[in-house]
Amino acid sequence: MASTSRQTKTNAKGLKRMDWKRYGVGAIGLAGLVLMLAARAHGMAARGADGGEVTLAENGRARTVIVVPPDVMTWEGHDRPVRGEFMADAIRSRWDNRRDSILDLAHYLGKMIGDEVEIVEALPDGDPRVPIYIDTAAEPVFGPVGISMAKRFGFRVVADTRRGIGLFGEAECGTSYAIYEFLHNLGCRWFMPSEMGEVVPETPDLTVAVMDEQRAPATEYRRFQGRLGDNDFRRRNRMGLGSDRLREMHALEGYISNAQLEENPEWRKHNADGTPRSRRFRWTREDVAHAIADRIIEQLDDDYRPSVSLSPGDYVRYTEDPEERKHDPEPRVWEPAAGRWSVTDRLYMLANRVAERVGEKYPDVLFGVYAYVNYNMPPGRERVHPNVIPVIAPIDFNRHHPMTWTNHPNEFWLRDMLEGWSQKADRIGYYAYGMNLAELSAPCPFITKWSVDLPIIMQNNTAFWMAESMNGWESMMPGHYLSFRLTFDPTEDPAEILEDMWTRFYGAAADPMGRYWHHVDRAWIEAEEFAGCGFGYLRIFTPEVMQKARALIDEALAASETEMETRRVRLIDETFALFELFMKMRQDFAAADFATIGADLDQWRETLAELQERYRRPQYVLFERNVRRYVDRMYGEAYEAAARMAAEYERHGTPMLEWKWKHNPDEEEAALPWTAPDYEDSHWPSKHVVRDTWSSIGHHNTLTDRAADESGRMVYRASQQLDAVPDGKRVWLWIGSTDGSAKVYVNGEHVPWVDGRGNERLFSNYARAASWDVTDQLKTGENRFAILAERLRLNELGTGGLMGPVVLYKGSETED
Repeated sequence: MASTSRQTKTNAKGLKRMDWKRYGVGAIGLAGLVLMLAARAHGMAARGADGGEVTLAENGRARTVIVVPPDVMTWEGHDRPVRGEFMADAIRSRWDNRRDSILDLAHYLGKMIGDEVEIVEALPDGDPRVPIYIDTAAEPVFGPVGISMAKRFGFRVVADTRRGIGLFGEAECGTSYAIYEFLHNLGCRWFMPSEMGEVVPETPDLTVAVMDEQRAPATEYRRFQGRLGDNDFRRRNRMGLGSDRLREMHALEGYISNAQLEENPEWRKHNADGTPRSRRFRWTREDVAHAIADRIIEQLDDDYRPSVSLSPGDYVRYTEDPEERKHDPEPRVWEPAAGRWSVTDRLYMLANRVAERVGEKYPDVLFGVYAYVNYNMPPGRERVHPNVIPVIAPIDFNRHHPMTWTNHPNEFWLRDMLEGWSQKADRIGYYAYGMNLAELSAPCPFITKWSVDLPIIMQNNTAFWMAESMNGWESMMPGHYLSFRLTFDPTEDPAEILEDMWTRFYGAAADPMGRYWHHVDRAWIEAEEFAGCGFGYLRIFTPEVMQKARALIDEALAASETEMETRRVRLIDETFALFELFMKMRQDFAAADFATIGADLDQWRETLAELQERYRRPQYVLFERNVRRYVDRMYGEAYEAAARMAAEYERHGTPMLEWKWKHNPDEEEAALPWTAPDYEDSHWPSKHVVRDTWSSIGHHNTLTDRAADESGRMVYRASQQLDAVPDGKRVWLWIGSTDGSAKVYVNGEHVPWVDGRGNERLFSNYARAASWDVTDQLKTGENRFAILAERLRLNELGTGGLMGPVVLYKGSETED
């Protein structure tokens, strides 16, 4: 349906099927999308059957009225007994959602027309206005909805020259979906929160093409884990209600008390040597499953809710408990991203038993279970109970590249994992990490990522979509909006969704802003840098990439014609300027140029605060406190240390930025010969310790504490000619940042690290600077330096070892 010929063309484009082959995706046709495609085909056939248009406004005068039964708009009489407070709140929130959708319909139709659109309980006799029948008022006129999804989400949109308009669903959510489908087809958009993101066409002569569409979303539930907008914005983009969510958060350990573990020591998980492991309990014991089930039944008796989480805590599961080990399938399943044996079968022994026992009393309750770290892969032996919903949560996998990207260190496993789970379970959930982990200020559009991955995810039995995001709309607007559209209807063409966004949102600046977002997206994809946070930015956001992005923003500012177009482009201009300062600091740190890094960091923090004051609400721009927290933690402490060293000490020699490196897959002793000053290292490759991450040199998953043939040990070597140390001076070797531990050798001699209390110990930290007093080991002439570095913990960022420049400083005072 459309109000102008241009809108008719836009709507017709929206009915095209996506060119799946362009993205390396097989043709859609799986059972999970049959319902939607059949409904879409029915709608297209009905749309072309009668022809004609329904007139809703002429010359700025409304010719339509909204007809809503009184019980739909008034809560009185709906407050009926239900099972518990949670369900009472859920019923009220669904009712509120439908009511607010109806109010939106009147508001936006009025805004389009320029005239008030009335809401009435019944159409008066002889009233010439075209009725828009809502919810239960529509079925007596047009017949049943005719489509069902989970008994709640099917909806129907009808436009008929004789009977008027019908917008209704099989329940409250379905009616809300029908209303926003109708408004979307009329050209209304909510691209980001607040009036800045709202697009409502002025249409004083408003007509709607005759049609009859019966539709349902591809997923039962869609939500964002993050503050990406208020309830109005979420509703208008048909994201799920909180009361409808599948509960999948880390929760499992909370069902077993410390007292129960004390009373039942055999429940505790054990190390290979037989010692117990704190609060961890054995998943394979039937009595443990029954205890968990009984606790859940108690909770449901007290306050019923339709889903419960069985996801373990946020940790990597130990694999070698002798008792649990007996229950692993043979051969054991390897988790490539986590670098450990899979424990999925153990978890599903537990989940299936809990679901079975709880289901005897509460047969409709669903159980969300993360597929996470070393229970990512589907079970090799265990079935999946129909009420257990596996929720893929690929935290170990790269955030930016699509799962069809075969040269990524992890991502191609993700597609295998997804397809494996879809063969095990009729319905799955997907908890996406829709952000760049641990750095939130860079533009991060996710255009290629979601254009490719979301159709694949949807065609693999995904019924529940949850995306965690901290990036604001200034950073990820294209990706956020694509996820809204494609998780509702994956048959839409991503390119057409984006073209619609550029045109409607940016207006006269559409062309340069579209090129800006695609330019940044290509930078992420084509750099083949897979580390998270900002540690790989020097390879992604090169000076050439930054210069072109700035030129496109400037071109868009010059092209903007209206005040709103200028405001929308200015938002990107100002937040990108903040990122330009961030990248200046990264470039200066990489060059060991610390002259302004402290002042730049202060300026960055001040500018961030100013932008957050203006944009954080209601636009949800730079809204996360983690924007600053991540910068302070990952870079700020190192930058402040660099500024302090530069101000208080004098350099001795030149900064050491390029280091030869060699990976050590064996015990540390095997690498000790590599620290000898005369060791032949000419065949070793070299890396820039700030620009090149472990991920970029092929060691994205390298880790010491793992059951694999490779460890997380790396040896670095460098040398330089030095003058004699002046009398009365001392020299410190300063490392700007590490991921894990570092042992320093100078001219073959190990130099211990001394902490602030004067104790010698192993230095180990993350993104922190540290110094070693190397005065006694230095000599005049050529000096050889070796550093043994280990990454000791699982790190989904793909970093490791040296992450900062190495600089020699001299001074007369004791190093702080």
